[in-house]
Amino acid sequence: MSKPSVIVDGVSKKFGLSLKNALKYGLIDSGRRLIGLSNSQQLRMGEFWALHDVSFSLEPGDALGIMGVNGSGKTTLLRILNGTYGPDNGNVMLRGRVGALIAAGAGFSPMLSGRENIYISGTLLGMTPREIKNRFDEIVSFAGLEEFIDMPVRNYSSGMSVRLGFAIAVIGTPEILLVDEVLAVGDISFQKKCFERILALKNQGTTILLVSHAIGAIWAVCDKGLFLHKGRPAFMGDIESVCKAYDEQNSRSSQAAMAREKATVCTRHSEGHDSCPPDELLPEEYGHGSGGTGDVLCTRIRVLSASTGEETKEIEFGEPFIVEYQYVVRNRIRDPIFRSSLDAVHYKFIVSLDSYEQGCTWDMIEPGNYTLRVRVENQALRPGLYSINNSVISKGIGVHLFYRLSAASFVVRHPQDRFLYSNEQAVCFFPASMDLTRT
Repeated sequence: MSKPSVIVDGVSKKFGLSLKNALKYGLIDSGRRLIGLSNSQQLRMGEFWALHDVSFSLEPGDALGIMGVNGSGKTTLLRILNGTYGPDNGNVMLRGRVGALIAAGAGFSPMLSGRENIYISGTLLGMTPREIKNRFDEIVSFAGLEEFIDMPVRNYSSGMSVRLGFAIAVIGTPEILLVDEVLAVGDISFQKKCFERILALKNQGTTILLVSHAIGAIWAVCDKGLFLHKGRPAFMGDIESVCKAYDEQNSRSSQAAMAREKATVCTRHSEGHDSCPPDELLPEEYGHGSGGTGDVLCTRIRVLSASTGEETKEIEFGEPFIVEYQYVVRNRIRDPIFRSSLDAVHYKFIVSLDSYEQGCTWDMIEPGNYTLRVRVENQALRPGLYSINNSVISKGIGVHLFYRLSAASFVVRHPQDRFLYSNEQAVCFFPASMDLTRT
């Protein structure tokens, strides 16, 4: 059995919330180390844990995907592994040459040319001058910078800097490769080439640590995952389980943010009241993304489980669900059309549910209170967060009597019997049978 190439044991790192605190505590900690004392184990006033008690080990050929929202400690962890930072607590052990791409242009001297920076960066990665010379043409070709290799790096775009940095990091065949989100800067063709190279290195036994917000990229490369939340390990395990946990947490966080925004709008219009009475508000008073003539108001929207009839914020993958609307009709309306649509995180109006298109028509509705229940069968939504837009129009006059964007939201949970990662380019899943035959 091979020895671990990366061991992270109880690593913690804290930072000051202000420059003053960072300088003060930095001097104190430097003094403690000079006299043989360890850093403070406790947070001091004006400090926070960027990383706290992170532990894992990786074998040669392992690929670890590190996920988390901005500020969760992902880049801090890579910088500790790369030696840019030292841990305040815990230990790190690396076996082998490390290639790192943590920030665009990191380590480059802007006044020097790309050629000169290749030699400097290669030397810092532990390559000999002969190795750099032998691999120079391969580095330049991989980066696609043949015409610009003698130009000062300060004139490079961020994409050019990333391409050069990645080429230097991977062409030397490192035993350990650290890659941050910076690959998102490159164009699609270069990203494809990068991931092909990363997979090739993994197959050759290189240990990969990849930070990315793109679950699809992590799932394609990695076999293990680490989900960081506020600097602490929230979940670690096989890549499918970690991607699922991270994706569901993201959906819930987005839903909570939408609820807070909705509550803020409600509070703004309900001064002196315990709660917001929507039926007393004009449509435009709902805030941005609302309007209409005022003949109809939607006072409540609920998402219900079709199986239990109970209100829910999460529905199972493939499960039928019901959206219940409560309306106050203020004036007689001829030929009303009730319309709902769904938004995904990256796309608008992905599904439209129109009463007229569904064959549900009413010649006239009188003033009063109404409840509309829309039952959605055979829904094919992929796991993730969806918001509901709601509108009412009159077929006869073709104007909005009421509309409101992002009026409610719900989360489609991951299925228990299969793995579906969130995909920015897809929002629906269609069951299909597949048959492969050799011809």
